[in-house]
Amino acid sequence: MSLAQKFSSIGLNRDYSELDFQSLSPDIQGWGSTNLVFQRAFELVKPRIVFEVGSWKGASLCHMAGIAKTMDLPTEFICIDTWLGSNDTLWINPEFRKSLMLKGGYPTMFRQFIRNIHDQNIQDRVYPLPMTSSAAYHLLKRLGITPDLVYVDAGHEEEEVRTDLNLYYSALRPGGAIFGDDYSAAWPGVVGAVNRFAADNSLLLATGAGKFFMQKPAGTQAAPT
Repeated sequence: MSLAQKFSSIGLNRDYSELDFQSLSPDIQGWGSTNLVFQRAFELVKPRIVFEVGSWKGASLCHMAGIAKTMDLPTEFICIDTWLGSNDTLWINPEFRKSLMLKGGYPTMFRQFIRNIHDQNIQDRVYPLPMTSSAAYHLLKRLGITPDLVYVDAGHEEEEVRTDLNLYYSALRPGGAIFGDDYSAAWPGVVGAVNRFAADNSLLLATGAGKFFMQKPAGTQAAPT
């Protein structure tokens, strides 16, 4: 069964005709979304399926889709996000809070994400999954979908990052890789969780320019589906 069929089976047909994009302008703002780690990850893994855990407006996604196109890879992307704002800074900072597009006290930024992927003409490669990272993990496991590459940029507190790493590393195919953003002094929870995870699993940890990268040994078993 294809990804499109699996998503259709849970009611996600990627029909966005009822969303109003008229008030939206192009806006693919992100953080470190064109870092060289993306290119290197794609060259190493040549992924068929990528899980993006935390997508915001889709800047990193659009960059990865461009890499896949340049490499002539048939990569498909499952984008996991609530689109509700993943950390306190996005609510406390007035400029970031504008991106949430609050209406009646509720964020509506999912529309911006969808507009952006349509503007980039990558909508056929992208499967948005609007739920928490832990709920999405269990759903994707039930659907039997195994990623080759996982990009983590969701919650930033240590317990959140630790949970995401544990869950999605277990889902990852042997030989695949997990990497992510905000490995910096500004986000000590990310640094602490990543360092502990790498040590506990005896993984080689590569870091630089705010990113981290770890590859799953080829002989490691993925979690059963």
